[in-house]
Amino acid sequence: MPHNARTFLPARTYLPLLLVLTLLFSACASNKAGLKSPELPARHWLEEAPGVPVENKAKLEAAVPNLYDPAKVFTFEDCVFLTIQQSPLLVNSAVDLEIKRVALTDAVWKYLPEPRMTMQVTNNLTRYNMDHKDTPGDYGRAKFTVGFHAAFPNPVAAYFEHQVQKAMVNLAISTHRKAVGEAIYKIGQAYLQLQAQKKIVKAQKDLLPIGKELVSYWQQVEAVDGRQGVSLNLAMQHQRELELMLEQTKMKETMQLTQLKILAGVDPQQRLDVDTSSAEEILRGFNGRKLKWDERWTTTEDDLLLRGQIKLGDYNIMVAWAQYIPDMSIAIDKNPPAGQYQPASGSEDTFLHLNFSFPLLDWGRRYRGVQTARMQKAQAFHEMARKRTDYSNRWLQAEQSVALAETELKLARTRFDTAAMQFKEAHISFNEGIAELPAVADRQEAMVQAQVALIRAELSCELAQLEWMYLSTALQEHFLGLPAKEVL
Repeated sequence: MPHNARTFLPARTYLPLLLVLTLLFSACASNKAGLKSPELPARHWLEEAPGVPVENKAKLEAAVPNLYDPAKVFTFEDCVFLTIQQSPLLVNSAVDLEIKRVALTDAVWKYLPEPRMTMQVTNNLTRYNMDHKDTPGDYGRAKFTVGFHAAFPNPVAAYFEHQVQKAMVNLAISTHRKAVGEAIYKIGQAYLQLQAQKKIVKAQKDLLPIGKELVSYWQQVEAVDGRQGVSLNLAMQHQRELELMLEQTKMKETMQLTQLKILAGVDPQQRLDVDTSSAEEILRGFNGRKLKWDERWTTTEDDLLLRGQIKLGDYNIMVAWAQYIPDMSIAIDKNPPAGQYQPASGSEDTFLHLNFSFPLLDWGRRYRGVQTARMQKAQAFHEMARKRTDYSNRWLQAEQSVALAETELKLARTRFDTAAMQFKEAHISFNEGIAELPAVADRQEAMVQAQVALIRAELSCELAQLEWMYLSTALQEHFLGLPAKEVL
């Protein structure tokens, strides 16, 4: 609620002062307009943002100058740093952080009054007293008055609104950290998938020579027999099928690389060389079974955000209570109260007015505001309990997913070992003249298919472990460190 102060001065006495003040205010406005306009957050925001420590700043500083080298091959860490620098997926939360910082500055300035200048021109619409003997000499003439007015804010509300904005800045930092953590998780997924696709491509390439040998084999057989059978056609068709399968796998690899480029903020048409072997470092040293979900919950950004919402609820309740503080206004003018009128022949007096305004009946508006703030705090409290339970459930599901993926990996490895032994047996039989080439080729193709299934099972297991690592915040902690303990 504003508190007011007014001063009215004769213009003829203070006309030079008015001109000087007008020039000063114009100069201030001009200087303000010349300030640098707000821009998008700097690409190095993570290094400067308070409360967002980078655990390995030395690596970041060493990586950034080299990120835009055309010949650079990006490891997993390099790609994370590149994403932090320029990913469009992080713009919204980064801009929101800057908006909250501006709001914090605005809240600080609300402690101070806002000086204003008022100019008033007054003249008679009627002149019934022109011939009266007590009429002053300037009766009927236009009068110019200059006043100064300052609106004082509610001090209690201003204080708690300032606390609210400080909390909002730190919550925005935490929200941005959460967005960065999600981006790191997606980059890890992309690197693991690209590594698996390269392994599958290599395995499928090993089948192409076998397909060509089968075509040559059936050509020789049919040339000796002097007949044209379906075996050669089937072999050629199968060779084409193997080539298409390889082309399909390469296209999937290209699509995954394109998704990684989009995530990192790189033009999809631009070249981006990635070192997929660095994906092996992502999960190294992580064992989710040694961790406890209730201990890791306190290291999550969600825990900080929800505790911050409860703290904000406390501040919002105090802001609502502050609305009960009465309004106060101070005015300095020449309007006399009752009993203080000047005689017609006297000089005008200047009066100081101190006014307090108390609401007699606000129809429950302030009370409803307090109750709403209390309910919002209760809502935040119950949301924290719900999110904590949800986190424990997700932890259990992640653990079960890893256990299932490990079992499927063992099964795929057993099947691959079986297929490898069968191929070895067929190859020995072929060398001894017992088996023919088509039988050996079938065994080799079955072994390669089992190898591809094994690679995919390994990928599923790694992705399940990566999800568990992300859930435990161990993945984000490597780059961002632990979150703040409190929002204030």
